[in-house]
Amino acid sequence: MDAKVIAEGIWDSLSSIPTSLYYGVKRTYISTGLLGSDRKTRNDYENERFFRMIKSLARNEEPLRRLVTIVITDFYNKLDGRGRETIHNKIGYGIGRLSGRMGGQIAVAQTIAALLIHRAKMAYAYKNFFRIASSFTINIALFQGVIEEAALASRRMQNHYPQTYDKVSPYGLDMIYFLVETPLKPYLDFINSHAMICKRVNDELFKIGQ
Repeated sequence: MDAKVIAEGIWDSLSSIPTSLYYGVKRTYISTGLLGSDRKTRNDYENERFFRMIKSLARNEEPLRRLVTIVITDFYNKLDGRGRETIHNKIGYGIGRLSGRMGGQIAVAQTIAALLIHRAKMAYAYKNFFRIASSFTINIALFQGVIEEAALASRRMQNHYPQTYDKVSPYGLDMIYFLVETPLKPYLDFINSHAMICKRVNDELFKIGQ
């Protein structure tokens, strides 16, 4: 048989291995304690936090909504007047329809949260999460892989956006951050940027909205 065909078959079979399976094998190995008790203890703690959150999320999407709303509220509060007006107009709320800043903040946060959650539900991470979480026969490595994805995203939030992490981690919301990590990134980047960068972002938003 042609060596190239064999090689391509091997390569293709490896390429089709889900990332969550690789993460799961890695996490399962760490959980044995062979790489040290500290990492095993960290895994056990993350497992416990993940299972608490998955039970809550299985009942309704409120934990996800709460996470997104916290981020969007911080984003809104850091916008200047023109930036807020641009966002209001973009999502269909005229300034006159909003009862002051608090009314605008609530309307914007809830509207954007609903939009991002809807998009998250269409994404692979969300579908994969519920497919694995709702199955009793799924490979244990795949389930461990989902936990590892959640844990890695939580650590990224802690490293890159520590203020947000400190707000959401007491409620375990960092363990579902991976479901909305991509759509929330520009908002978190803005929140955690220097004032000069924020001013430029506000200016660019205003230009785009004209």
